[in-house]
Amino acid sequence: MRIAIVVPPWFKVPPDGYGGIEVLVSLWADGLVDKGHEVTLFTVADSVTKADKFTVFDKEMKSYLDDAPSNFLNIAVTHSLASYIEISRGGYDIIHDNTWKEGLCSTAFMDIPVVHTLHSAFDEGNKGFYSLFKNYPGIHFVTISNYQQTCFPELNYAATVYNGVNFPKYPFSEEKEDFFFYIGRFNDGKAPHLACEVAERLGVKLVLAGKLNEKAERSYFAEYIKPHLSDKIKFIGEVGQWSKEKMEMFSRGKAYLYPIQWDEPFGITMAEAMACGTPVVTFKRGAAPEVVAHNETGFVVETMDEFVDAVRHVNEINPRKCRERVEKMFTADAMVDGYEKVYTEVLGGK
Repeated sequence: MRIAIVVPPWFKVPPDGYGGIEVLVSLWADGLVDKGHEVTLFTVADSVTKADKFTVFDKEMKSYLDDAPSNFLNIAVTHSLASYIEISRGGYDIIHDNTWKEGLCSTAFMDIPVVHTLHSAFDEGNKGFYSLFKNYPGIHFVTISNYQQTCFPELNYAATVYNGVNFPKYPFSEEKEDFFFYIGRFNDGKAPHLACEVAERLGVKLVLAGKLNEKAERSYFAEYIKPHLSDKIKFIGEVGQWSKEKMEMFSRGKAYLYPIQWDEPFGITMAEAMACGTPVVTFKRGAAPEVVAHNETGFVVETMDEFVDAVRHVNEINPRKCRERVEKMFTADAMVDGYEKVYTEVLGGK
């Protein structure tokens, strides 16, 4: 099977730090090559992959994420259009698009079957755009949780394929140290300020990690996080994707505090924590109940008081149950097999 996989130009594959889509694409592109498929990855030139590469830009274009909208759109559309012009010449069997609206605008005019993974949540603006693809037979949507399909059931869904982690890379530990942690983006939806409030109410240590590349992130951090920083609540910055610092945090922390205030479509960091034997405490939003087994691999709660009480009881969670859930449901191998099955079914079993 000859497969074209298109990703945005903002981060290389795999990323050094932040870049959730790029981590996932790295795993399944390499996995599909290992299974004998001919794969081309449409990315930036400094990406590292077993697949062939087509590139427009030499380096990560993440600095444009905080640029004027016209400059941001110019980068996104240039990368997408150049990629799809090349794909139209290349004799591919199937396209797997992982961009956003700019990619779908291009795929709408292709005569090659398209699989499009929905990596983000539906909001009202997105629904207006995606509604254009109702009953559109050439584009097959894949969700990363069953919850996503309930938000907008009218699309041509091929399957749900859960995000997966490179399971052997995550160190398992039953021995936990005296701290909790948050890792992720700094914004109202992820709401790490609530993790700070929980830590203060309980008088426990909290480690915060994540990127502050964009203006909105820096503004949020200054207003909502900085006032909480203390001897017990520390910010360590962005950590490398496979860094020792990150792995020690995931495996040695008592629990991952993930107080989301939006309908998370998956939440790969929850799977990463559980892979290391670390329970997750999160709110019942989006796909969280699909990822975390309540009372078994963590706690999925509805109020702040419940969240605080759950943190008091994380020692009751068996680390091995956390590890086993990821091994059963959220591995890179399972993800690769899932996408391979989708491609085969879209192509009529060929």
